Amino acid sequence: MSLEEIAQSSHLSISGNTSRIWMAAWHHKGDLLASCGEDKTVRIWNVRQDAESCKFSLECVTTLDESHTRAIRCVNFSNSGQLLASASFDATIVIYQKDENGEFTEVNKLEGHESEVKWCAFSMSDEFLATCSRDKTVWVWQMDEDDDFNVSSILQPHTQDVKFVAWHPSEELLVSCSYDSSVRFFTYDGDDWVTKQKFDKAHAGTVWCAAFDARGHRMVTVGEDAVIQVYTRRNPTELSAVDDEWKIASRLQIDDTIWPIYSVSWNRFNDFILTAGGDGKIRLFKVSGTIENSLIEPMGVMARLGDEINSIAWCPVENRQNLAVTTADDGTIRLWHLRI
Repeated sequence: MSLEEIAQSSHLSISGNTSRIWMAAWHHKGDLLASCGEDKTVRIWNVRQDAESCKFSLECVTTLDESHTRAIRCVNFSNSGQLLASASFDATIVIYQKDENGEFTEVNKLEGHESEVKWCAFSMSDEFLATCSRDKTVWVWQMDEDDDFNVSSILQPHTQDVKFVAWHPSEELLVSCSYDSSVRFFTYDGDDWVTKQKFDKAHAGTVWCAAFDARGHRMVTVGEDAVIQVYTRRNPTELSAVDDEWKIASRLQIDDTIWPIYSVSWNRFNDFILTAGGDGKIRLFKVSGTIENSLIEPMGVMARLGDEINSIAWCPVENRQNLAVTTADDGTIRLWHLRI
């Protein structure tokens, strides 16, 4: 089993300089990527495969550079693929809409956070957008029938920066990860978004990222402590994810690093997990066993870069399920293929 780099590009300025890329996100069809970084731009990439040589390439087709005044930390497509959201250190979130020509144009700017916005994520229904910030808050925005976003709730359950938010893959269950070492689950109680469950000491230090499996029965988090931790639902056969409770099923300390793990991605077609972080290494894990007794099996360090890797994500489509994308401090966006 090996991980092969199959394409690479960068956020290249007119002067020929490159800058840190914070994140890349897949379109749900697996043929587009959006990336963002310190250069205050969002870039849209075609992920092409040559019909004859079968080689992959990354072609930048759009650069969105007029919406933010500071670095852009996060970008994510809506599940319909028609919207794109970017979250910036300038404390705003910008919404772009895809037109009939396939171009994304700014249609809304969401303001309210008092400091850097660290993450944004659409719910599976696209009705809600969650954002989180250095101001210690999680905001839930609701899209109305005119495609405008209104504030549904402002949550402040954390005592420090909120680094990450993620939605359950099929239900309106929201998760947040924070510098305060905790993980929180939120649900809508009919009147407001409320804390459903919390893990106050989920990690020893910052919790950087979380990812659900395809069915939403399990979740993984990674953090400053170089620990990978899997959570499982207690009663997935009888209760919905919103009503169920979660427990920590297994944890694995990565012994060969002292650096934080910044990003984790769970392959939706199998139980492979990829992680990346401060030591520039991409690691592969396999989650085995039953839901109640999930085990994390290390499969090895699959690749090494010379700089910190800020994000990693599996491709969400079945015929490209072994593809993944990374972004790094060296200004690169790289496409990888897992050979099994």
